[in-house]
Amino acid sequence: MPETSPQSTTTQVGGARQNHTTRIGRTYRFEAAHHLPNLPDGHRCKNLHGHNYRVEVIVRGALDSRGFIKDFAEIDAEIEPLLKLVDHRLLNEVEGLENPTAEIIAAWFFARITDCESVRVYENDDCWAEVTGR
Repeated sequence: MPETSPQSTTTQVGGARQNHTTRIGRTYRFEAAHHLPNLPDGHRCKNLHGHNYRVEVIVRGALDSRGFIKDFAEIDAEIEPLLKLVDHRLLNEVEGLENPTAEIIAAWFFARITDCESVRVYENDDCWAEVTGR
């Protein structure tokens, strides 16, 4: 039998043994204002402005006895308190987000989510930053 790890799992699917990686994802949204204090004067993002953020969370792991990596409700229980800290807030006032670039916001979420493979933060439909690891 092949060796398994949280990243690679061997399961029986339709009677055939399969070695694969299992990932699940969930998307969340929040609205917030921010300004980027480390930019030069005259840069438009140095001014106070807001975004309708979208946060995509990917979790990777082995299936448990329920057939889940993690129940989506378990992910929600981790993310919802974080969303309350940032939704309809000035992000610069949130601890760890004093310079709230999309990259820093993604890292802030990533550091607070158990078994997280990646977090992608969209400021709008076209612009995003992603943090991966573990």
